[in-house]
Amino acid sequence: MRQNAKFFALFLLVAMGAASQYAQAVNLTVNCDRHESLHKALRLLAASNPQGPNKIAVLGSCKGNFVIQSMDRLTLITNKGASITDRSNGSLAVLDIEDSHSVSVQGFTINGGAQGILCSTASVCYLTGNTIQGGGGSGLGVGRGSHAFLESNVIQNYNGGRGATVDDGSQMFSSNDIFQGNELGIVLGDGVYFVASNSSILNNGVGILAAASNLLIYGGTISGSIGNGMTMLGGSTVVFRNGATVTGNGGDGVHLEDASFAGFQSATVTGNLSGLDVNCAPQFTITHFVARTGGITNCVEPASNSQLKDLK
Repeated sequence: MRQNAKFFALFLLVAMGAASQYAQAVNLTVNCDRHESLHKALRLLAASNPQGPNKIAVLGSCKGNFVIQSMDRLTLITNKGASITDRSNGSLAVLDIEDSHSVSVQGFTINGGAQGILCSTASVCYLTGNTIQGGGGSGLGVGRGSHAFLESNVIQNYNGGRGATVDDGSQMFSSNDIFQGNELGIVLGDGVYFVASNSSILNNGVGILAAASNLLIYGGTISGSIGNGMTMLGGSTVVFRNGATVTGNGGDGVHLEDASFAGFQSATVTGNLSGLDVNCAPQFTITHFVARTGGITNCVEPASNSQLKDLK
């Protein structure tokens, strides 16, 4: 085993030396089932080629908590369903991405952790085709001015936790993702911008909880929540477009409080179980085009607001 580890380290150094000499990308393979070290690969790349581009193809079942600090143009990829599992008993992120740009994580199963993946400190993260599951914290954390771009991920089973937490002026863009079986599907904090396109938020305690945030929902479904499908607090704003559906939630479909706004350019909000599909709770809440949803509401709009027109 020690001989294999020495050979692997030597291979990394030779590969990175060649890449540095010819200004080419470094492409490495790490097989955790053969006791090769993802920690070591990340450390050596950070020391020798932090600006990238670098790619690490990962095989097998990895265990640990990995920090990607001040690295750009890094791709972690698996074509054979590799997994990365928390070893901190829930106290650390499994993948902690800090002050790094264009970091791509593709195809992994990420198990447990305080966060399955943390994208923080002005990082730009691309997450594609991952399954992030099974902890008590957040499947995904996006914070401190970071941007996260999600495509076709499943974030699930954070019992007592959150599928995703976005805060501190960060932005998250979700396309064709599934957030399911979490205590809170998605939590959006102060100054956050969130765009979802055809994503599904299913069978959570609450689907989306937003405070002082801005949301655009293009298509997709919010359904099966124990409580509200969506709760909007603290002057939050949401606009629904492209036939979004909010149905079958145990509370309200869309619940607004505290000067929040909901605009329904194209949405169906019906069949929620509280008796109100769109609930304008105290105080100073505003809706536009709520009549288009087809649901039951206590929201009152001037007649002019119910005219068909585009939201700007």
